Amino acid sequence: MISATFLFTKKQYDDDFHRLDGLIEAGVASHPEFRGKDSWTNEEKGLTCVVYYFDTRAGLEALRTMAVHREAKAGYAKWYAGYHVVIAEVVESYGDGTIDHPTPNNLYR
Repeated sequence: MISATFLFTKKQYDDDFHRLDGLIEAGVASHPEFRGKDSWTNEEKGLTCVVYYFDTRAGLEALRTMAVHREAKAGYAKWYAGYHVVIAEVVESYGDGTIDHPTPNNLYR
């Protein structure tokens, strides 16, 4: 399993941002390798974080190479004061089973 963590600081969103964001989210959600996402905001640092989970790197590449994603990335400076992306392999995932999460419980155990 692969995760893509997108951290960013917001500027002002406009109609174009919302249009592109909706198209990207719909495209990602319909991909057969997409497993889900987490998101959170750190108000103290002004950061937002979204973590996307895919079965394989190929699934993630489908997101990265979407025409609408490339369009949004080209205009990111209008909407974000900065961003950072972390691509990682999920090597373990576990818990007590009470929290629904995109990663399988006891992954690789």
